[in-house]
Amino acid sequence: MNYSYRTMTAALALGFVIAAWAAERGLAWPTTASIEIPQSSGKFDFLRIDSNRHRLLAAHEKDGTSDFIDLNKHSLIARVKVGAAVDTAVDTDSKFYYVSVQEGERVAVLDAATLKEVNSIKMAGPTDAIVYEPKNRLVYVTHDDGTDVWVIDPKVAKVVATVAIPGVPEFMVYDQSTDRIYLNIKNKDLVAVIDPSANKVIAQWPTAPATQPHGLALDDANHRIFSAGANGKLVAIDTTTGSATGSVDIVAKVDQIAFDAPGGLLYCAGADKMSVVRTTGGKLSLLGELTTAATAKNVAVDPATRAVWTTYTDGKSSFAKAWSAPQPKVHRPGSMICDGATLTQTRPLLLAFGKYRVIDRPADMERER
Repeated sequence: MNYSYRTMTAALALGFVIAAWAAERGLAWPTTASIEIPQSSGKFDFLRIDSNRHRLLAAHEKDGTSDFIDLNKHSLIARVKVGAAVDTAVDTDSKFYYVSVQEGERVAVLDAATLKEVNSIKMAGPTDAIVYEPKNRLVYVTHDDGTDVWVIDPKVAKVVATVAIPGVPEFMVYDQSTDRIYLNIKNKDLVAVIDPSANKVIAQWPTAPATQPHGLALDDANHRIFSAGANGKLVAIDTTTGSATGSVDIVAKVDQIAFDAPGGLLYCAGADKMSVVRTTGGKLSLLGELTTAATAKNVAVDPATRAVWTTYTDGKSSFAKAWSAPQPKVHRPGSMICDGATLTQTRPLLLAFGKYRVIDRPADMERER
């Protein structure tokens, strides 16, 4: 009788886990916003968040505009004509936006209050990713398909230094806790570490098994970065050692990723799908995928609401869309008891989702009742 009960319970537990796993792979999360930008058919590039002004900063490359969206009212604020915008940096006080205008080979400076262009900084070639470094109040912008990062002093509106990098740059992030800039080098499968105080590369970290790394995100509290390869691999790297701590399969050809620190979730945006990955202790596990759109290859997370945003076009209009991760509904503490073999099989799935408690002893089960 005891053996039958344990066997039946184990089978039910395993079936439940498999069903939960299958359900989680295709995520049906609630849409919290959908904003149409009419008469707009061009694709977007990178997204950023201005947390001070509660805005989504959308580089609308093929429309030649910088688009600004109010994250509180879920409405379009303005579209500023600048040329082929690919990325945006914001200063510490949210006074100015620095827009990387690739084909124009310049950085457009916008007044964040009026959303008017107030300056233009000419560069020596096409630009790409851009970040603001608050310690020295400098702007770093990559040379698209080059081997340089240009350093701009906004006060004098010119390049004051050039950082030599080991290959072709892609996305970059700034880590305020270490005063370091991390930059994906897509043709060398590595992350270059830039020291802004010396304006030079001080370390190079392999991104294997991720190749042609594009998307990059930072978990500064836990000293990790995450790099997404075009080959559909996401890798976690410890920034204290430069060593990989885990990897997971994601959608291929991701352009941008974003990290939700409170939820421990990574969003990886590729064509038609966005992979959602949980990170725990440097390890990565795939929760599932959101269905998006063919051109929705960018992503940003609003830290105030944890809403995840992407932008895309259907060829006639453009859209900004947001989802929120649903909070699990728990009616009572869930418990399972299995024999050793079944527990060994199910434990990794249970712990990967972080929603279930695994009980090893009958006495514990009796107390849960």
